[in-house]
Amino acid sequence: QELGLVSNQFEVSVLNAKDAHPTMTKLESPGWVGNGGMGPMLEKLTIQTREEFAGQGLEHVSGFPEVEHQVTSTHRDENTQKWFLNTKRQACDFGPYDYVIGCFGHPKRTDPFLKPGGDAAKPMMEFLKGVKYNQFFALQIILEKGLDSEEIKNLSGCHILNHDVISFVADNSKKPHQIEVQDGVRENGQKPHITIISTANFAKENQKANRKMVQDRIMESFANLIAKETTRQGLESKFQPKIHRLNFWGDGRCVKVVDGTDFLFDTSVNLGWCGDFCVGPSVDSAAISGASVAEFCINDIEKSLNGQDSKGDSRLTKWKAVDSDITVDIGTFSHLSPYKEQISKINLANKGKLGGQQRRRKKK
Repeated sequence: QELGLVSNQFEVSVLNAKDAHPTMTKLESPGWVGNGGMGPMLEKLTIQTREEFAGQGLEHVSGFPEVEHQVTSTHRDENTQKWFLNTKRQACDFGPYDYVIGCFGHPKRTDPFLKPGGDAAKPMMEFLKGVKYNQFFALQIILEKGLDSEEIKNLSGCHILNHDVISFVADNSKKPHQIEVQDGVRENGQKPHITIISTANFAKENQKANRKMVQDRIMESFANLIAKETTRQGLESKFQPKIHRLNFWGDGRCVKVVDGTDFLFDTSVNLGWCGDFCVGPSVDSAAISGASVAEFCINDIEKSLNGQDSKGDSRLTKWKAVDSDITVDIGTFSHLSPYKEQISKINLANKGKLGGQQRRRKKK
C-alpha cells in the first residue's frame, strides 16, 4: 500500500443464493485490490525492487521481451556444487549460484524446469507433484446499457454462496485505480466491465463442454442473481451485454498446502521453493512464503560465514488440505470472517459430495 500498488477501498458484498430473496449484503471490511490488476501490480513491484537494490548486488534479468533470456530449466555442476539457470535453446546460461529459489507451483511447469537438475533436483521435483489447484471459468462482459440501475450501482465485488454455477462477480470499472465513484455513480459514465467467476465444481464438470453452453449458463446465473432479470432476454433488453471473452483457468487456487512450514528447502543442495501453496490460497500467503524463504537463506548464509553448519534442517514435509473457515472457491479472504460459519458448512458439504463421487468411481 505504501508503494501505491494496492488499495483497500473496494466494496465487497456477499449474496447467499439459497435465501428466499437473494440480495447483496455489503461487508463492513473493504477488499484489497491491485492497482491495475495482478499483472501490472507484479510488474511494478519487480521494477520497484530492481530500483531499490540497484548497485547492491541484485541484477534483474527480464525474460520479456528479451525472449533469449527466458529461463526454462536449471542444472547443478556436481564438481563445484553450484547451480546454473538455462535459457530456451541454451541461448545463454546464468550462474554459478549457491542457491536457487523457485516460486511457481504446477507440475507441468516445475517438472521441465527441474528435470535437467538430475538427482540434485529430484526430491524437490517429486514433492512438487503434490501441488493441486482447482479450476474456474472467467467470463468478462461489458454492459452497454443500464448503468443507472440499482442492481449495477450496488455491485462492486460480490461473493456468491451456495450456488452451482457462479462464485464471484466484480465490476472492474469500480476499482479505485480505474475511476472515482461516489455513492455508486460513475463520474464519467464509464461502462461497467463485469468479470464473473464460476464455481470450481462447475468448471471441473464442464471443462470439456461446449463453450457456448458454459457462457449461457454463467450469463443466466448473473441475470437471475445480480441483474434480477428472470430471463436472458430481459438481461439483453435492459443491459445489452457484450461478451468480451471467456477464459478457462486451469490453475485456480491451491487446494492443498505444505504442512508445518511456510516454504520448501532442500538443505542438501540449497534448492528452495515458495508460493501460495506453502501457506494458503491468497496473494498475501504467497508474499509470506517468499519472505520466509528469503529470510531462511540469509540466516543460512550468515551461519556459513560464521563457520556454523545448518544443513540438518530439510523442509520437504507433507501436504494437507486447506482447512480455513474463510476459504471459498477463489481463495481465502479475511473480510469473509462474518460468514465463516456458513462457509464452513458449505465446505463440509462439498467435501461430502466429493467423497461420494470418489467412492462411486472406485466401485465402477
